[in-house]
Amino acid sequence: MDKDVLKTLAESGITINGDLVLEKHVEHEIGNVEKGGTGIIINNYNNNKDDKSVTVSDEKIKNAIEELQEAKDEQGNYIMHDKDQWYAVFRVLNHYCGYPAKPKDFEITMKNIGSDSFRLPCNYENFRKVALNHLPQNVSLWKQFTNTADQHSFKQINVAEKLMEILNLE
Repeated sequence: MDKDVLKTLAESGITINGDLVLEKHVEHEIGNVEKGGTGIIINNYNNNKDDKSVTVSDEKIKNAIEELQEAKDEQGNYIMHDKDQWYAVFRVLNHYCGYPAKPKDFEITMKNIGSDSFRLPCNYENFRKVALNHLPQNVSLWKQFTNTADQHSFKQINVAEKLMEILNLE
């Protein structure tokens, strides 16, 4: 095989042994198998130019969420005060850090890093049906809605912005 081809394949996450392709490591889900989609997950999938996926350790994520849950606004109120605000954490960690795209899988991941000890433990039932009227699924676009968001969306934006700040994702 040509060295350039091997390099391109390796960079795309494909493991090669001689002429045999052994495995493809994948991170981002494309399609929904339950709804007839392909269910494929592709490394470095980028459906928008603003995707800034980064690798952050589970320990750093845990510490960031603990810091987020203790953070207060100018009036002394917790920024993350409702369990449904886990939706914002879910969106940030999925978009920027490659955490699971399915709420139940995300909940399991959070439990594995110790979310049961958080002030507001992660429970996907609290955020899986969050309906945000004015916010796109892509959390990197949320900031532009700060001035026009309804109260429910605004509290999600605040949590997302604070978590991105703590993790230096902006």
